[in-house]
Amino acid sequence: MPPPGTHPDEEPPAVRSIEPAPDTVVPGFDGAIRIRFSEPVTVPTDLGRRLVASPMEIYDVESGFSDIRIRPRGGWRDSVVYCLAIPEGIADLLRNRAPTGIEFCFSTGIPITNTAVTGTVFDAVTGQPQADATIQFIAPPDSTPYGAVTDAGGRFSLRSLPGGGYEAFGFLDRNRNYTLDRTLEPHDSTTFEALEGASPDLELRLVEPDTTPPRVLRVEAVDSLTLRLEFDDPLLRPQPGDPAVTVTDTATGTPLPVSAVRLGEPAEAGLVTADSAAAAADSAGAPVDSAAAPPDTVAAAEPAAAAGQQTGDPALPTRFVSVRLDRALRPAAYRLHAEGFVNLRHLTGGGDTTFVAELGQSAPADSAAADSAAVRDTAAAQDTSAVQDTSAVEGGSAVRDTAAVRDASAARGPAADPDARATREVPPARGRDAARRSRRGGHR
Repeated sequence: MPPPGTHPDEEPPAVRSIEPAPDTVVPGFDGAIRIRFSEPVTVPTDLGRRLVASPMEIYDVESGFSDIRIRPRGGWRDSVVYCLAIPEGIADLLRNRAPTGIEFCFSTGIPITNTAVTGTVFDAVTGQPQADATIQFIAPPDSTPYGAVTDAGGRFSLRSLPGGGYEAFGFLDRNRNYTLDRTLEPHDSTTFEALEGASPDLELRLVEPDTTPPRVLRVEAVDSLTLRLEFDDPLLRPQPGDPAVTVTDTATGTPLPVSAVRLGEPAEAGLVTADSAAAAADSAGAPVDSAAAPPDTVAAAEPAAAAGQQTGDPALPTRFVSVRLDRALRPAAYRLHAEGFVNLRHLTGGGDTTFVAELGQSAPADSAAADSAAVRDTAAAQDTSAVQDTSAVEGGSAVRDTAAVRDASAARGPAADPDARATREVPPARGRDAARRSRRGGHR
């Protein structure tokens, strides 16, 4: 609480001074950066972890009564431009928080240039912006790790980068050691030139580490002319080479001609299914008659999006490949060989696998009528049996009720009246009562 008689304090702490002063050159600097505030402050305990500094390394942060002191754990580098970004969160003793962070640069020997670099980091598979990604800028042969961190929208920026050629590495620093681990962390890289007055805008797409080429996991016969392949890795779009797929009947050793190999799901790739056209050729394995088939061949000139069949973003990688055959599959086992497919790490592969085409067979035209007749015969037989059993119980002897037999025979005919038959059948409850009376009479 404020002391009695004082005015309420609703203002956050303000920066009074920064040493060394922003945008100054201090050769041989060997002290600590000191930021003084207008009043006593409280500092978040994780400020050292949230501090963004270039060059990227470990910095120790100490807080005093009304100031903050920062220094690199390994000491200051000579002839390097340092840029620091202190996040919001500094507050006074009454918890009035500063709404913005503090950013400044200074040099330990070289001039501060009017350069800047910006960019965006994406997840290569989903295409979404990647927050909290680390970007390091290395100018060989110098190994000074200038760097930046992306915000919630995947954007980053760094100013006053010394002029020259750089290689930019973007990665998720999962072990928090400020160093790219190529076997552990998703990463990407590009090159650019830092020039006075220029501001290149970079784009990086992070890919998980991978040292194996892509392989076919499974094959599905979508219809008699279309196959759907699934790989264990996302594949580049477009493919830098010319991938190929061959399909062979394992029983006869006959290869099936392939007319199209495209990335993506069948609808996305413009390969429309055509079971109705291929049904007649399935059993014999004959080519589809294009004159008799509906217009559903490979839609090269007609995009799938025009028919409302677009199911994926063509700019994003995909695990699926669609294959169109010129000869219809028959219900049999096949061997598939794929080669020349490139994943996001630019490794080329494919592989071999087998699959079984389980295609449905057409039912006979009179099967429905035959099934209906069988149902009617079964029902009639059940009705006859029920009448016979009921008659035997009610009469107490094996003599059949001739009227019930005539009713059951009439039930088989097309003019049977189900309501009339129901009135002549003996209810089950009545039959059970008769049986109980018969048993009681036997005990006497």
